[in-house]
Amino acid sequence: MLAEITSVLGIAKAAIDIGKEAKGLLPDGEDKSNIEAKLIQTEKELAIAEAATAKELGYELCKCTFPPQIMLFIKELNISQCPKCHHTTSKKHVSYG
Repeated sequence: MLAEITSVLGIAKAAIDIGKEAKGLLPDGEDKSNIEAKLIQTEKELAIAEAATAKELGYELCKCTFPPQIMLFIKELNISQCPKCHHTTSKKHVSYG
């Protein structure tokens, strides 16, 4: 199940990247602005989905931004740390491997 979720999120990111490249080929105007707004909204929705997935998998989330940042576990220090604001927690890490 995790592999499928990761695959879907990767495909969504690739589709957004393709959309950004295609947007760059359009002449300036209303169509380009509409596509840019949709891409921004889609990126936000993808980030929310990624955070929700991470939370379901037991990862901690930092509330320094919205959507929340996924905190990464640093095994050597036994802490989780936000990659954006560097806030840390020492809560127990959940292992899936």
